Amino acid sequence: MKKLFYILSALLLFSAPAFADVVWPSLYIVGSMMSAKVIIAGLLIEFLFVKFFTKTTWLKAGLVAFVMNLITCLLGIVIIPVSGLLLEFIMYPFSPATFHWSHWLASYFVIVLVNTLIEGLVVKFGLKQTYKSVLWWLFIANTISVLLCIFFMALKG
Repeated sequence: MKKLFYILSALLLFSAPAFADVVWPSLYIVGSMMSAKVIIAGLLIEFLFVKFFTKTTWLKAGLVAFVMNLITCLLGIVIIPVSGLLLEFIMYPFSPATFHWSHWLASYFVIVLVNTLIEGLVVKFGLKQTYKSVLWWLFIANTISVLLCIFFMALKG
């Protein structure tokens, strides 16, 4: 467990923004997900979902929402670009155009799925919920958060 912590710490330390010679949708997405508007909107949405689907106190719901988003943010800095790159390798034989709409759609779906799985573990351990019982509403909350990210990206650009 200690080795895993050191490896993840090193990855986070060395995952500072870099200039890429090759660009794929996930690199754009990770940048837009780090904007204050997206973070605040996502926190608010997921806070409300945690509060109403777990029947916990407002304070505990806020704490859990903050912790699960902090963890997905820290892990997402590495996971989102890497999963996007792997996705490009998988999709390339079927659609070689990197910025084809299907690549964007698949990238957003993978982000929602990964965030849901990570945040599900936080809710499971933080609020003693069953993993299976939280996945469906966390998936909906993450879908809304990612749709807001797309909306803010469209406004910006």
